[in-house]
Amino acid sequence: MRAIVTTRHGAVGVMKVEERPDPVPGKDQILVRVKAAGLNFADILARQGLYPDGPPKPCIMGYEVSGLVEAVGDGVDQSLIGNPVIAMTRFGGQAELVTVPVAQTFAKPEQLSFEQGAAIPLTISLPGR
Repeated sequence: MRAIVTTRHGAVGVMKVEERPDPVPGKDQILVRVKAAGLNFADILARQGLYPDGPPKPCIMGYEVSGLVEAVGDGVDQSLIGNPVIAMTRFGGQAELVTVPVAQTFAKPEQLSFEQGAAIPLTISLPGR
């Protein structure tokens, strides 16, 4: 799969499109074929090295995505395959494929585009923190 990899801390130029192995869903996870990924303040600050919760570099950023369920791991209902979802990813979302715990996903409302769907998870997840 292709992914946007943040190679080190810095300006936009530290991001590169790279080929990475396709992820495989584990127990209670789904594999999402990403149609749209959010870009929020945490992504930008982490790239710059200013976000305390940012992952070590190199990494694939991306906290939220919208896409289609490509595969499911053990413990997940097979009927989810093919369904459109919105997911809170905790990194890894700026890629063609990402695995995420099924509990961090919800059905994408039909009236929302994939782009609109990818724009809302951070907003809806913050009040519970």
